[in-house]
Amino acid sequence: MLRLFIIISLCLTLFLAGIFSYLQINSKAVSVDKKNTMLVINEGDSLLTISDKLKSNSLIRSKYSFLFYAYKLGLNSKIQAGTFRLSPSLTVQEIITKLSKGGVSDYWLKIIEGTRLEEIKDLFPQDEAFTAQEGYLFPDSYLIPQYYTTSQIISVIQSNFDKKFAEAKESATNKTFTDQEIVILASIVEREARTLKSKQEVAGVLLNRLKIGMALQVDASVQYARDSKSKPQKYWEPISKSDISLISPFNTYKNPGLPPAPICNPGFNSLYAAFHPITSDYLYYITGNDHQMHYAVTLDEHNANIAKYLK
Repeated sequence: MLRLFIIISLCLTLFLAGIFSYLQINSKAVSVDKKNTMLVINEGDSLLTISDKLKSNSLIRSKYSFLFYAYKLGLNSKIQAGTFRLSPSLTVQEIITKLSKGGVSDYWLKIIEGTRLEEIKDLFPQDEAFTAQEGYLFPDSYLIPQYYTTSQIISVIQSNFDKKFAEAKESATNKTFTDQEIVILASIVEREARTLKSKQEVAGVLLNRLKIGMALQVDASVQYARDSKSKPQKYWEPISKSDISLISPFNTYKNPGLPPAPICNPGFNSLYAAFHPITSDYLYYITGNDHQMHYAVTLDEHNANIAKYLK
């Protein structure tokens, strides 16, 4: 009888050890793949239902291991409803802990008109290289799911840019520029004028200069060139006389024509102005101390405006 008891005890011990070993092995991560899957847990989902969802999404090896560790960690009744960002690289214990802390949420990402990439990139998650193109991050407020990667966010913004660009292009009067040239012109206009009308007027002045081969002589492009080299704490500070001598393809005092690329990310009004410039004979403009735009046809008139409005 004693021998039978010992045999039964030994078998039971081996059986329990086998189960525990099975649970341990199957609590490990499914793979090293860190690609995220979004798992939705509905209000009222049972622990068994949740384990089935995890297994069907290849996020766990065994639903029994999940059930065991949920109770072992004391979190079986603390798993919350919501949307969760999970990857196969997480262990069962890590998944259970995440599920007990609540799901992901959305947040607002705001891009301000006229900012350059260096002023924007810190708004994005640091999960991958920031590879956006200057001029194409359309200024707007975006409601972003917390689980979105940098490339996914850029894709959302790019779609918005494409939509707004098409709207701005409707009934365009400036039909000689390529789409890229329009974005470059719009980026300059964005930094040089404030209202829609003044943007259209400045766009017209810049086109007049381009038509006669006159250098654009835009301070904003020099600011871009200078700040690209110096990486300052604050961008778009006024230029100095020495800055005008800067050697850069973006220095429109030294190089005729448009810069080789946009200098900032323009908003809708600037894109619209680039497509719909106001025609005039003006070749010069300034923003006076009265915060108004003042235009001139000749250099003498321009100098008179400087003397009068920039004292």
